[in-house]
Amino acid sequence: MRTNRSLPRCCLVLFALLVLAGFPARLPAAPAQVPAPVQSLAQRIRAHLASPRFQSAQWGIHVVSLDTGQTLFECNKDQYFVPASNAKLFTCAMALAVLGPDRRLCTSVYAAGQPDPGGLLKGDLVFYGRGDPLLMARWRGGPALPDPLEALAAQVKAAGVKVIQGDVIGDDSFLRNRPAGSGWEVLDRDYAYGADVSALTLHDNMVELRIYPALSAGGPCLLFPMPGLGLLPLGNRTTTGPASPLRADWTAQGLEVTGSLPPGTPPVTLAVPVREPALFAARLLRRALERQGITVQGGTRVMHAKDRTAKLDTAALVELASVASPPLREVVRATLKDSVNLYAQLLLLQAGGSEAAGLATLRAFLKEAGVRPDGALLEEGAGLSRKDLVKPEAVTALLKAMRARPEAAAFQDALPLAAVDGTLRDRMGGTRAAVNVRAKTGTLKYTHALSGYLTTAGGDHLAFAIFLNNYLPSGPDGPSPQADVDALAVMLAEANAFDCAASPATCRTEGVTTGQARPR
Repeated sequence: MRTNRSLPRCCLVLFALLVLAGFPARLPAAPAQVPAPVQSLAQRIRAHLASPRFQSAQWGIHVVSLDTGQTLFECNKDQYFVPASNAKLFTCAMALAVLGPDRRLCTSVYAAGQPDPGGLLKGDLVFYGRGDPLLMARWRGGPALPDPLEALAAQVKAAGVKVIQGDVIGDDSFLRNRPAGSGWEVLDRDYAYGADVSALTLHDNMVELRIYPALSAGGPCLLFPMPGLGLLPLGNRTTTGPASPLRADWTAQGLEVTGSLPPGTPPVTLAVPVREPALFAARLLRRALERQGITVQGGTRVMHAKDRTAKLDTAALVELASVASPPLREVVRATLKDSVNLYAQLLLLQAGGSEAAGLATLRAFLKEAGVRPDGALLEEGAGLSRKDLVKPEAVTALLKAMRARPEAAAFQDALPLAAVDGTLRDRMGGTRAAVNVRAKTGTLKYTHALSGYLTTAGGDHLAFAIFLNNYLPSGPDGPSPQADVDALAVMLAEANAFDCAASPATCRTEGVTTGQARPR
């Protein structure tokens, strides 16, 4: 077919004549400039991980949707990391599931028989602990509770006891354990976070040592341990003069205090862990008994499990007094909110009677919960051991499992809430993570962790595990490791949608250093 080629030329000529005649030409508008695509969540996370300051560090991240079960982001999810206090997630979940959130732990005072009509109690008085971590605990804040020792002593008096012929015995044989968890370092015992573990735990097995300067220079400072004034062997080598660091160290002779305070300065308080906490508890009970007018003719001593050939037969004894702990949900709450190593280790021991048996119970629980056997290699219950290892995917598996259990509410409520309480009280304020992220922190030297739950800006419910191991901060002017970990949680909380619906996003892209596992 022949084509008419003259039509286009005519149109062009006509168009030119109209323009010359002054008619406006309606040219098609230029296409609007397309804005640069908003950086995806995965890209933001990768950019954060790719910072040069993490070149020698190792990140481990696993993020899953609790609504769909889908993995949304992963980075070294199946490698081992030192969890620090994230290990408490496993211990506390197990305690709630195995022991039950309403379990109460009883502390008792026993004797071989009733007092005679004149009030004489023949034999010893046994102060028997069953691992209640919160007995006389006042370190967690909040209103002071009634002194349980005064309540016990009053019950003993009400039972008709006026004179105790024998000794007051602090008995912690209910649990078979060493003073420290496996893998805890020797120096840990010198600090409040490493307080000795005992079935008869009182006041977190610590004292507040209040140190006041003398009225004039040159004299020794004044020492007031609370509680236990007059019950601890103190070596006072302090002076009132130019300031120097104050220390309290245990020696073979007792607690030796050194350092100096200038005259007129406010007192300084040191949190000092006690040695032989069961003996310390017995001394405090004896003093409470004496305040009730009860005379103790014998001494004060301690009884450990290793000293017994058989477990104490409480059925053959008379219970003169007892006090119950708050429900276990409150014990778990105190453990997770403030990350108390002593409490976590006691919960592990409570589940089996010994550390080894407690760990066996923990492994059985994790298997039931769907956590792979090699996902969590723990040798104690608190995360204070530098030899503990976990995989990020094991943490999210635990978090997912706990959401479906009857103890879900107790477990989630026990976790620190960002910008509100616990170890997250001063973190992530003013962000979408505030009053949103419920997570357990974890901190050791070169080790940082944050794992828990959050709701995104788009309404998705997530479980996440974030580990930063082998990290040495660049200096005081850079962000803290906690801020670097928190930044990822904030990114997740800000997300409206995920760009990895087909397959999970990972950190294994060009320019991102994932490091190698080098746990201490």
